[in-house]
Amino acid sequence: MSYDTASTVVPEPLTRLARRIAGPLTRGTEHRRRLEEIGVKIVVSGTRGKSGTTERIYDVLRSRGYDAYAKVTGNHPLSLYDGEENPIDRGERVTLYENVHELRKYFPVDALVLENQGITDYTTRMMNERFGDPDVLVLTNVRQDHRDTLGGTRADIARAFARATPAGTHVVNGEQDPRLREYIERELEAVDATVSHVDVPERHQNIPAAECIYALDHVLEAIDEEPLSDRQRESMLDEFRVEWTHALGGRVYNAADVNDVESTEMVRQALVDDDERIQPFVYLRRDRRARTASFHDYLEGLFDDGAIEQARVAGGHAELFADKASFPVICHDPETESALSVLEEMIADGWPVLVMGNTVAEFMRDIDDEIERHSEPPESIDTSESDLELELPPQPVDSQLPVQSVDSQSSGDADGALSRLSHVQR
Repeated sequence: MSYDTASTVVPEPLTRLARRIAGPLTRGTEHRRRLEEIGVKIVVSGTRGKSGTTERIYDVLRSRGYDAYAKVTGNHPLSLYDGEENPIDRGERVTLYENVHELRKYFPVDALVLENQGITDYTTRMMNERFGDPDVLVLTNVRQDHRDTLGGTRADIARAFARATPAGTHVVNGEQDPRLREYIERELEAVDATVSHVDVPERHQNIPAAECIYALDHVLEAIDEEPLSDRQRESMLDEFRVEWTHALGGRVYNAADVNDVESTEMVRQALVDDDERIQPFVYLRRDRRARTASFHDYLEGLFDDGAIEQARVAGGHAELFADKASFPVICHDPETESALSVLEEMIADGWPVLVMGNTVAEFMRDIDDEIERHSEPPESIDTSESDLELELPPQPVDSQLPVQSVDSQSSGDADGALSRLSHVQR
């Protein structure tokens, strides 16, 4: 009898098959063993400031003699070790097991600092429990972002962060809203975790992300280290101070990196003097509808407070945004208009321009490049009386877009008044 050997399927060797089946199990076991051998484990979670906080904790620990490893995520993921930044090569699919692979490269270490890269309540919890197992969990703040995956309100997002905390962990909470603090405390009690709240002195409350700097002292205290020196703290705070960029005969600031309304409002308050009006430019993304709704409510609040007279928008759903607004909105088309022409047109209106919304788009990178290219050093600015008069915003004219009625439901939050963000408490 003959056999067609060409069509015969040769079984995979059992040892190779066994390794394939057992791979995820042994990989997790080996990672847990490594975590158990690390003396200090810190995970940085929250909405804004995670990468910067992770890097600063790493720098402080290294300066104090720790053999520390840190991993930051975002647009440019890095492994930080021995004072060097090592880019992380990613494929099309990013998983939490990236943390296993990276730690294995640099193990053994004395201290581990990880940025929580989860964007859902499940992945946030898995990152904490299985991939970080922190002694200290830093919650930088609670902002309106990833509402589609973490929750529709700030209270929902705070609950997701709190419930993702492993039992027995100490939480350093940077969120400044007293009502959210109480909410977080109750949720952490339910999972048997402790918490210390970061207080920002009044003199620094106008500095965006100041809570992330003051959180460092709480982290150091939790691991029995001395706090930062006053000089170190002030130097770090200086990095967060914001000021207008003078360009093309006007003033502009690009706040799109923060891309949530609470942080954007903190930047605005740090920039403006008294009742000064701004002109917002919002770049919208089709895949961030919840964020678009947040910025709609935010600008409605600014308009009601007299902080803006009109806005300019571009990107996905720009026309719909304009239709829903009760204030004049000018739409721009990134496909047919250059970043420079849009920037020149906005500045020509006379109000200082605050760029906000989303930054991950070629047009927004072009906007940022044009701002930098045309920026003028402070010493070159002519502050004569005539020039100062030119900076005053013009009075509304009949040619501006008409006011339209709002026909959309505002999104609530723990404060119950997100549409009035000029009154958000730090």
